Amino acid sequence: MIDLAGRTRAFHELEPLRAIAIVGIGNLLLSDDGVGIHAVRALRSESRVGPVARLIDGGTVGTDLLAAVWGCARLLIIDAVDAGLPPGSTIRMDFDGSGPQKIDTRNAHQSGIPGLLDDMRLLGCAPRQVVLVGVQPATLEVRTELSPEVAAALPVLAGEVVRQVERWMAAEGAAISAIQIQASLAPAHGGAAEQISGTEQLRQCI
Repeated sequence: MIDLAGRTRAFHELEPLRAIAIVGIGNLLLSDDGVGIHAVRALRSESRVGPVARLIDGGTVGTDLLAAVWGCARLLIIDAVDAGLPPGSTIRMDFDGSGPQKIDTRNAHQSGIPGLLDDMRLLGCAPRQVVLVGVQPATLEVRTELSPEVAAALPVLAGEVVRQVERWMAAEGAAISAIQIQASLAPAHGGAAEQISGTEQLRQCI
């Protein structure tokens, strides 16, 4: 299989790639509304994110997005969020992927995000963790450039995404280490049973 950097990788090395999906939402023709797309494109060159996550141009939350995020355990959404804050302010929201979702913002196309999460839940593939990282838009007028305020906030937005991915990867690493320690302490005759138990614990962690 080929990863986002074009390298051939074994299947077991692609597990983090499956576990984390980063989706940029927005319309590039409506100025700051497209900030999620701009952020995902910038993150493709970020070495701490690209190799371990699926980076997805989600557009305006079309029906094909469900297939793109299918199977992820952690979902991070990047979007413009009208929360009545000064333009360029960054916003973070945490959600539980297991229950019906409600996102209380005034950005019209974000009505598709709760629907997407609810569809995933009903199909039995809801992510265990969902985080939305957003920025307050200055303008949604028809143009392809970001406003100066949101363009200046783009590095801050990308930095928050990187930190969240690092937190998730650190938590996964800690879970794997705990399982390895448990396996090393298990009696030899019970090794197979302990292996199954450890795998289940890791699944619960991610």
